[in-house]
Amino acid sequence: MNETAITVHGRLTADPVVRRSMKDGTPMATFRIATNARKRNPEAPGGYEDGATSYYSVVAFRSLGANSSMALSKGDPVVVSGNLEIEEFTRPDGSKGSTAQILAQAIGHDLTWGVTMFRKVSRGAGGEALAPDPRVQAATSALAELAQDEAAGEHPAYDYVGEDGSLVDSVTGEVREGSRPAA
Repeated sequence: MNETAITVHGRLTADPVVRRSMKDGTPMATFRIATNARKRNPEAPGGYEDGATSYYSVVAFRSLGANSSMALSKGDPVVVSGNLEIEEFTRPDGSKGSTAQILAQAIGHDLTWGVTMFRKVSRGAGGEALAPDPRVQAATSALAELAQDEAAGEHPAYDYVGEDGSLVDSVTGEVREGSRPAA
C-alpha cells in the first residue's frame, strides 16, 4: 500500500473523542477538521473568496491522542501531519461513498491565529497528569502576593517606587498624585 504523506491546516468541527482501539485497547483520539482554500478573486470583497470545504477525520494514537484530547477543542485552528487513507463505504441506500482519514503523526495549534503554551505531561504509576508549569506557579504566587498587598492597604503591584521615593504607574509612567516625598 502506498502511503501518502499529508499536512492539513483547518479547524476542529467538534471536541476530540477519546476511546480505545478495538484490536488491542490502545488509547486513541478521533476528531474531524474542516479546511478550505482561499482563492484570489479581485471581484470579491477583500480580493479573496473561500473555496469548497473539505473534511478530514483524524486519528491519533497513544500519547498523541491523549495530549490532543486535553489540548484541543471545537473551533481550534490546527495543523495535522500524517498519512492519508481514503476509505470507501456503502450507504444504507446502496450508494457508494468515501471518506478521507489522516493517521496523525504530529498535531499542533496553527499559530497564524493565536498563541499557545506548551505543557509537558508527566506519566507515571499514578497515570497521566500535567506537569507543574513554573510560569503558572510564578504567576499564581504573584497574584497571591498582590491580593495580600491590597488587603493590607499597600499600593497595587502595577505601581512601583521611583528613585526619588515617588509612586509611579508602571503602565503610563505617570507619578501618582500625593506620592512625592516631602522635600
